Amino acid sequence: MRVDNDFKRDIDREFREADYVGKKVFGRGVVLVVLLVVIFGGIGFAYKKVAVDANRQIFKHSVAYTETAASFLAKEYKEYNKAETDVERTAIMQYVVDRYPNLDLGDIENSDLKSFYRECLRGGN
Repeated sequence: MRVDNDFKRDIDREFREADYVGKKVFGRGVVLVVLLVVIFGGIGFAYKKVAVDANRQIFKHSVAYTETAASFLAKEYKEYNKAETDVERTAIMQYVVDRYPNLDLGDIENSDLKSFYRECLRGGN
């Protein structure tokens, strides 16, 4: 049994057309998926950054944060007063600044701790 040449050409043409359409649809689908991933990934990243920053600001104004900072400053102030060399004092002051680079002193009541922190920020000068 022989296949008719016209029938064979029609089938081949239909397969080529289907292959062409399939490649176009698949290619555009991949591009669409990549764009959606990038867009929603960017939105998710921005939301997470904003939410984390908001939570950080809330925590920085909390009583627990202030009390922790005050107790840390008191401990380091005590160590600073015990230090025997300028190198040790400088290291302690740098540690304080590294740990709390922008501490809000408004909620800390002890004036010695406030002045110690300010001195640490100035670098001991």
